[in-house]
Amino acid sequence: MPSSLQTFIDLLLRYTNSLILLLATTFIGVFLADILFSMGLHRKIGRPLRPLLKLAGLPEELSVPIVTGIIDSRAEHAIVSSLARNGELSHGEVICYSLISLPFGGSRLMVQYVLPVAVAGLGPVIGAVYVALSILGLFIGMAMGITGGRVFLTKKQRNIALKDEIPGRKIDIRRSLLRAASMTKNVGVKYVIVVIILSILVYFGIFDYLKSLSAPLARAFLVSPAALPITVTYAVNSMAAILMAGESIKAGIVAWKDALIALFIGRIIFAIISEFPRHSFPFYVSIYQPRLALKLTLALIFYTLISTPLLMLAVRVLPVA
Repeated sequence: MPSSLQTFIDLLLRYTNSLILLLATTFIGVFLADILFSMGLHRKIGRPLRPLLKLAGLPEELSVPIVTGIIDSRAEHAIVSSLARNGELSHGEVICYSLISLPFGGSRLMVQYVLPVAVAGLGPVIGAVYVALSILGLFIGMAMGITGGRVFLTKKQRNIALKDEIPGRKIDIRRSLLRAASMTKNVGVKYVIVVIILSILVYFGIFDYLKSLSAPLARAFLVSPAALPITVTYAVNSMAAILMAGESIKAGIVAWKDALIALFIGRIIFAIISEFPRHSFPFYVSIYQPRLALKLTLALIFYTLISTPLLMLAVRVLPVA
């Protein structure tokens, strides 16, 4: 067998154990998270939200849609949109609310979908760091919403008419198993594709070429040139980028800090060229009036441009493992 073919096969076989661990971790993580939220984990955080909303100058009753959003974001925004259409909430209040509510529905998505993949792909420590920083970014958005509320909103407190009714779900083992299996299948397929691409890139020396070609651009972003494929991949598919980052770290292609920074740079690019125009704005405009939907999308863009560089700075100041 030619040595080049043997090297390529060795590269693929090296990732077999990682694939098995990835599939097991993803399946178990998604399954357990779905069960926990079906048991009503979301209901326990409703009451403490009222002082938070009061701090931002928002009606305390908005704790209801926040908790609803942990289960169903469309139902959450349908409630808020109804209040805005009835004149009970101003556009500024809706924008501040949307920022304040980021950690709740966002954290659920992180725990349920990103954490299993990040831990399996990046490893327990680096994966946990990545998810923790991503959740920290959501809390930066919350801080921006509270600050905006205290600066721009009226200080007069008022009550709004809102039925305190939060939808829940019964535990359904079969549904949770199917959801976990579907997620695991998607992750597994993407992982295999990423590994094949990564093996080809390593074999043909593409990373070495990129290192010399893109060094000035990389220095501008304070990231290793070898980490740029991670950023490019994230701009297309965030999950595949996490998997590529993990395998690049294991192969010694990039340091873990450069890999995380590359992921966060990719997040900015993905958000601007794909997430916001193709998903966020259509989602908002299907629920809110077009003018308010545009404002909410621009608020998300502003939040991303502010929070992501702070997360990159946080990566840089973390102690080296």
